[in-house]
Amino acid sequence: MGRPKEHGAQTRAALLAAAAELLHAEGPSAVSVRRVAAAVGTSTRAVYSLFDDKDGLLRALSVDVAETMRRHHESVPAQDDPIAEILSLALAYRAAAREKPKLYDLFFGTVRPGASQADPLFALAYRSFERVLQVVRRGIASGVFPGRSEFDIGRNLFALVHGLASLELRGVLGDEATAVGVWRQSVTATLTGLQQRTAGE
Repeated sequence: MGRPKEHGAQTRAALLAAAAELLHAEGPSAVSVRRVAAAVGTSTRAVYSLFDDKDGLLRALSVDVAETMRRHHESVPAQDDPIAEILSLALAYRAAAREKPKLYDLFFGTVRPGASQADPLFALAYRSFERVLQVVRRGIASGVFPGRSEFDIGRNLFALVHGLASLELRGVLGDEATAVGVWRQSVTATLTGLQQRTAGE
């Protein structure tokens, strides 16, 4: 018989949850191997065994939230109307941010300017953005967004959903029904504007 694993999936999940709590409450500098292990009631050896070091632990958290974003975006079905589909994707972004509220800022850091595109973590995070760009390309091809480039539209949408998610996670957008209404109104208004011809067209 093979030697049983000393630290399994349950310990790994508990360590990630403890690290997420520290990250959310005190920032990345508060996340240490010793503090995370103590919060779970295990040894630092467990952290080193599962994640190598603090950087490995933070990277695992980044992968967790990036995978959550990917899952929500790629679960949105294709629709004939690109505007309706983009609204659905914006609400998928919201759902992912709400599922991992303590890791949301960490996700945003994975797609910052200067991140290596060769990094598998960047590639994973970018899949959510690419899912939106697929629809934007269809919209451009069909004349929905006259005179606009896919990355200009993508940046506008990313800025919008990031701002909305950041505000909602801080309680600024009110209760559930009010927040959903703000999301729908804001995304719809932005898409309406993006469908207008640019100056000089």
